[in-house]
Amino acid sequence: MTEPGVAAADLILKRRGIRYVVIGGQAVAREAATSTRDVDVMVATDDFGKTVDQLRQEKDLAFDWESDQLARFRILPLGGVPLDVINAATFSGEKSGDEFFRFLAREGSTGEDGVAYAAPEAVWYTRLMTKRWKAYAEKIVTNVIDGVAPQRLAKVDEIARLFGTEATIQLRLAYVREELARPDIESLIRRP
Repeated sequence: MTEPGVAAADLILKRRGIRYVVIGGQAVAREAATSTRDVDVMVATDDFGKTVDQLRQEKDLAFDWESDQLARFRILPLGGVPLDVINAATFSGEKSGDEFFRFLAREGSTGEDGVAYAAPEAVWYTRLMTKRWKAYAEKIVTNVIDGVAPQRLAKVDEIARLFGTEATIQLRLAYVREELARPDIESLIRRP
């Protein structure tokens, strides 16, 4: 069953004809426990500003703020659940934002109830590409403790190679792997 925030975002985005993939905690929640309530979606277009302008006209959304990477809205019928609309170009490295989005939609996600959800490794890649990557590294460790296979970190490397961001990602993945190897954390990881 689709989580209410995702269902509401899906209805709004489809009504506006905006292609998207759910990314972030709601995507990871399909495989591991998370406490996220907000909905993060990555949009298809390199024309991020046009997409944001279109959503600013939506009666079921309240606009909060915008940067070149992200726009924050609140879903009004759900009491203000945050909806973050993310610019795919932020994660595309040497390629276009549309190329990253196409990769995400084609290879980096799966569908359920008509909604595309990013795979954990795609979520991890985007998290490690942000300025706040260390805070997100802790979420990745928690995802592994909660049941996502640590071997999937290798897929993050593959994504980085596709987009020419391996220098950034390799250092950050090394940090995550060191954290996972700590005895106090390693003892919490479920092995198949």
